Amino acid sequence: MNINSRNICIIYVLLYFSLLVGFYFNEDFAAGYISDYYEGRQFFSLFEKDFVKTLLNFDKFATSHSPIYYIFVSFLEKISFNETFARLINLHLSLLIPYFFYLCLKLKYKFKNNDIKIFLPAIIFFSPYFRSSSFWVGSENLSLILLLVSFYFFSKYESSKEKKLSYILLNALFVACAAYFRPVYALFSAYFFLRFYLDLKLSTKLLYYILTNILLSFPAIYYVFVLDINFFIRHIDEIGLSKFVNQFSITISIIFFYSIPFLLPNIKNYFKLSFFKAENIILSIVCLYLLIFCFNYSYVAGGGIFYNISLFIFDNNYLFYFFSLISLNILFVTLFANEKSKNKIADLVLFLTLIFLEPDSYFYHETFDPLLYFVFFLLIKNKIYLNFAQKLTNKKFVLLNFFCISFYVLSILKTTLF
Repeated sequence: MNINSRNICIIYVLLYFSLLVGFYFNEDFAAGYISDYYEGRQFFSLFEKDFVKTLLNFDKFATSHSPIYYIFVSFLEKISFNETFARLINLHLSLLIPYFFYLCLKLKYKFKNNDIKIFLPAIIFFSPYFRSSSFWVGSENLSLILLLVSFYFFSKYESSKEKKLSYILLNALFVACAAYFRPVYALFSAYFFLRFYLDLKLSTKLLYYILTNILLSFPAIYYVFVLDINFFIRHIDEIGLSKFVNQFSITISIIFFYSIPFLLPNIKNYFKLSFFKAENIILSIVCLYLLIFCFNYSYVAGGGIFYNISLFIFDNNYLFYFFSLISLNILFVTLFANEKSKNKIADLVLFLTLIFLEPDSYFYHETFDPLLYFVFFLLIKNKIYLNFAQKLTNKKFVLLNFFCISFYVLSILKTTLF
């Protein structure tokens, strides 16, 4: 296809039109967003009736969402003519996600307007979670907008020779804002702190970054620990070996699933790397032992695609164990594919951040989709992911789109047939 401004415009207008169609038909192929939205209306009303009382007693409500999210949606509905208009505003706010993704890609890869990379943001429109959250005012999109803006300023920081302090502080500001909407995103602060430290060492700029984070986190610390309104503690289970095995195995299987388009062009290289090294074999044996004797995911919802496929086909976890071992080995190989030690450390902390994004016992794709695409294209230093984007060909692009569209179709089939 000839890449020019006219064709670019046509494709993105059609994708935007697909959102309007989905909005009109009340699409929710991610499942659960409609019920979540209407269940949350009680909290919108409570904040409207008595803002202070609701805020100071928020830990008594059975919800995993942040009070900031409900305050924002309550405000959104207040300034809107009706519920439909509020949802339509949210849909257009959600368009900031592919827009800032494009800005980040442009900064990182410095491509021209006739480069196929200009179409990479299009894959977001096939995410069932992005779409459902757009239509039903999900906290996922609202927090992702802010998190992606923080990625944008981090990309500005990386691309500037001066390593401007303003970019560092703006990154901290928007990570904090994202965390106020979705507290678990505060984990990204640890990752960015490491990246800044590896570049700046113990410097004045790093000190300003630390002080800014302390200042931005103070309201949350005061709210949770001083006023003792610990609204999310009920959703965090006691730490134990079984909980960790569940969390680690399911999360790495989901990361592996979304990595498939990035890994397929390099599939031959994995067998040349370290698949059959002694340490990998030992690690696999230990992991298999833990899976057999400690894995205990007993919930109907969540679990990731490989876990659900294993249950659906064989009515047991054995296929999931197999994919978990494959995921572990792939993760192990990719982490050590970097030549620079500081990149290995950064990627390790990034993977740990992703693994701990689910502090409760439920593990959903919506936590990682479309977030993982932003991580793979913008943050990760691993050369396997970087080469995919830097040397993006038509074949790779078609493979990535086929993967995204297939998952979207699978989500449609799952919600309509089962």
